[in-house]
Amino acid sequence: MDSEFYLSSNNNEKTLALTEEQFRELKRARKRLSLIHAVSYKYKLVLSNYQLVEENMAQLGELYTSQHNISDIERIRPQLNASINNYVLSARIFTSQLKRHVQSCLPLERELVTQLSDQMDKLYKNSFAYRFVDSMYDYVTYYGLSVHAFRCRSFVRLDEQEQPVREYDFRAYIEREYIGGPADFRASVLTETPDRVDVLALLAEFNKSLEILHNQAMSMLTAVLTKSRTSVAEFVNVFIGQFGNQHANVFVIHKTRAFGDKVYESFPLSVYLDNELLAEQV
Repeated sequence: MDSEFYLSSNNNEKTLALTEEQFRELKRARKRLSLIHAVSYKYKLVLSNYQLVEENMAQLGELYTSQHNISDIERIRPQLNASINNYVLSARIFTSQLKRHVQSCLPLERELVTQLSDQMDKLYKNSFAYRFVDSMYDYVTYYGLSVHAFRCRSFVRLDEQEQPVREYDFRAYIEREYIGGPADFRASVLTETPDRVDVLALLAEFNKSLEILHNQAMSMLTAVLTKSRTSVAEFVNVFIGQFGNQHANVFVIHKTRAFGDKVYESFPLSVYLDNELLAEQV
């Protein structure tokens, strides 16, 4: 194939020639940075959904305590259910794709991937929260209902100035009798499930397992991340050094003359240096 490889600004005004080897180096770096970004992004997505669950719980707690606006209660309750469902779905996305992302970045490091797989198996075995949330995926996918009961208790305490302050304890529960029989929920997990499961306590415990997995994966990927970012930065800086900061939005182009001088491949480069999720890991 009669090909041409080069760097270009976003409007194709400036170009800088690449060898095929340099092109392939940048292509590998871009792929690895994309995968590492996916690991961090999907983990942060789970945490964002957890934050939404907490916010909805706080809103409902205040509404249940005041009992002033029933319509707002009916409005927030479905939002809480949706937030929990989104949490469960995003958690499954993270756990189901994590090993594949790491393996794609480290194709020759089978031992590291095995270690990550073993850690996932260990967490599943040792944590009821891990098993339960993982089992909820099919249930919420089919039925969409993830919270079945609420409990609100209010009480008065004295603050530092000895003034009475009313506080409340608000909890949401998943009830065993509502999550169906073995056909609807993983039978082995259903048998160990108590009558009521505290939603926030469950998700907070599961978050600890996800943090372990995320940190282990990112530790494995640190060297690849640094090498890939350094490679990208070198080429971007050369381009900017030659043409100026106004051309900092750099693309990699592969053009082939075999089919009428068409662009065969094109992908952005500078974005992988600007990405905040990746910058946090360096």
